[in-house]
Amino acid sequence: MDGNNFNNDFNNQNQQAQQAQPSYSTQPIPPVYGQQPYNSGINYGMPPQPYQDPKNLEPVPIGTWLGIMFLSLIPCVNLIMLFVWAFSDGRESRKNWAKAQLIFMAIMIVLEIVVMLLFGAAIVSFYQNLLYMYM
Repeated sequence: MDGNNFNNDFNNQNQQAQQAQPSYSTQPIPPVYGQQPYNSGINYGMPPQPYQDPKNLEPVPIGTWLGIMFLSLIPCVNLIMLFVWAFSDGRESRKNWAKAQLIFMAIMIVLEIVVMLLFGAAIVSFYQNLLYMYM
């Protein structure tokens, strides 16, 4: 009898201890994309996002693109405006386009210099050979 009472007392104590402890879910709560879970100081590898004006994320209208293309046709004005559009605050699509245009212009200038050096050397060599032939 004493052993049976011991088991009953032990089971009662276990049940009381389990009821006293709060029950926690074993399922983790996934964080919302781009946000940290509450009560967490861990960054999870995502850098903090700076505030972006929603108006800057809207696409540029067609009329504005026509004006941009017209200004891009005017010599000297196009270079100045590309720098203004690329490095000032404004719509992201126009900034990215201006940066891409500046990169493209830089590549083309380097290619033009290389081609001029190659053809210039070829022309100088041709005239030197021509000069030696008739001397």
